[in-house]
Amino acid sequence: MAFSSTAPLLRIDAKGALPLILAAFPRRLRLCLDTALRIPAAREGVVAEITALVPEAADLAAAWNTNTAAAGADPWCDPDVIAARGALTRFLDHHAAERDVPAARALADCVTLLSCGGDDAAAAARIALPIWLEAEALPGLILHLPALAEAQTALGLGRRADHDEEVDVHEQDAGATLLEAWTEALEAAYTSLNAGASNVVAASAVLSRSASSEFVSCTPLVRALVLFGEKLTRPIADQAGEHERQRRRVAEQALAKARAREREASQSSATRRETISVPSTPVALAPGQIVVVAEVRETGTDRGRSMTKGYEGIIGKPVSLAPVPDLAQLRTALRFEFPYATGLIDRLLVDLTNRSYVGFSPTLVLGQPGVGKSRLISRIAYHLGVGLWRVDATHDSGAAIGGLDRRWANAEPAHPFLAIARYGVANPLMLVDELEKASTRRDYGRLWDSLLPMIEPETARVYPDPAFQTPLDISHVSWLFTANDIAPLPGPLLDRLRVIEMQAPTANDLEALLPPVLAGIAASRRLDPRFLATLDGEEIIAVRRHWRGGSIRRLARLVETVVAAREVSSRRH
Repeated sequence: MAFSSTAPLLRIDAKGALPLILAAFPRRLRLCLDTALRIPAAREGVVAEITALVPEAADLAAAWNTNTAAAGADPWCDPDVIAARGALTRFLDHHAAERDVPAARALADCVTLLSCGGDDAAAAARIALPIWLEAEALPGLILHLPALAEAQTALGLGRRADHDEEVDVHEQDAGATLLEAWTEALEAAYTSLNAGASNVVAASAVLSRSASSEFVSCTPLVRALVLFGEKLTRPIADQAGEHERQRRRVAEQALAKARAREREASQSSATRRETISVPSTPVALAPGQIVVVAEVRETGTDRGRSMTKGYEGIIGKPVSLAPVPDLAQLRTALRFEFPYATGLIDRLLVDLTNRSYVGFSPTLVLGQPGVGKSRLISRIAYHLGVGLWRVDATHDSGAAIGGLDRRWANAEPAHPFLAIARYGVANPLMLVDELEKASTRRDYGRLWDSLLPMIEPETARVYPDPAFQTPLDISHVSWLFTANDIAPLPGPLLDRLRVIEMQAPTANDLEALLPPVLAGIAASRRLDPRFLATLDGEEIIAVRRHWRGGSIRRLARLVETVVAAREVSSRRH
């Protein structure tokens, strides 16, 4: 009897991939969609998180957990539980608003989900909007699936390829088979959980309007959202299934008629390589133009052709550089909106002096949360007219920003190229927000590592894009970053960045900040700024009493509250 030295591969299915995808879901949706959730254990976990994040609420959290556990099967009807839950959620909501800590509000929502009944319309109304916002962010998880599949494949193979000098054919075939299985399983798991998230969103919206059903009144809210959502969407799913079956029948008939013709086309395309945007003569460039990508070679397959779709106006074509506008006017506009940051504005704009086209040195704007770092960069891009491509370092992986390989179904070019394609200029502005919070796990691809070749001028000029598989010239793209702390950042990245600190505004800046804050409120309401009168003496005193400097977001909320109170008072009179 012969024995193989290669361990048999485990069968991978969507059920086994579900926990991996669910772990990446936002907190509230993860709580609702976890079919293995044990509510008592979940309460203990929430209490531990509250104690760590808001130590002042530890006693309230413990009291809520104790009363809920003692109430029995229907804790949402117990007066002691209702009182303990209300005290805890009010404290967390106040802490979240006062300290600008969204995580505290999320924990309060978890308390609501775990200790309210399915027929509690007020509880459903509370969590309807946050859950909808979390569901809106789910498509971003697709970018992480390729890296996750590769990591699980490496674990399944025992990482033997890291230790052997050569990998035999059987090892390669096993790795390819396992990678394909993990990719399909993760995509299926994501699709299933995404559908469940849609059900939860629909259920929370309907239950918030005091709708009810025979089974939700005796079910905790965290369970009722899934059950009621499935009931709501079942007719739609059945109808969609019938449409899909009809579509497949039509497609199969068309495929049968075109099978021979498609086989001939695939054979001919396999023997040749097509090239798009191959100019017969060198591209004539006017002043202020560059060629970002000269050509993209394709295999002739459907996936290969789709790589260039939508980018025909850039591949092999000249792309203009945005010129530098009047710096005096730009400085005046920025100083009006950010009167407390004139030094930072001048240090940034010095990069544009004596230049014909917009371009900034890679710069990290350092400052405490809420001082307006991201908004300042956004307004600079707006006034320059170059477009702003924003990357959230807390969610985006290195593999995503640097591009995804052509062999993946969700392949896409590097983000700087996407910014060029969207805004039509070769020198857009890239903003990487909260740089220090980027993931440090290397198996998913570190954002910090992917940035190095893109911000270095020499390598950015011939950046090897994994989707197009050809060099890109992204050397004219400007990179600006924000961070609250530079301690976590690696040395090689810091060496390439200019670090400028943005000081927080103080109470002495209040009068100078009120006009731009009022202008921002008017813009959000689509009003002419002249329709909002400036604050009078008593209103300024009220704002000053609650704002002693620091977060601009908090100041904007206070001013908006004053404006709303003024409007209510005027309607009464």
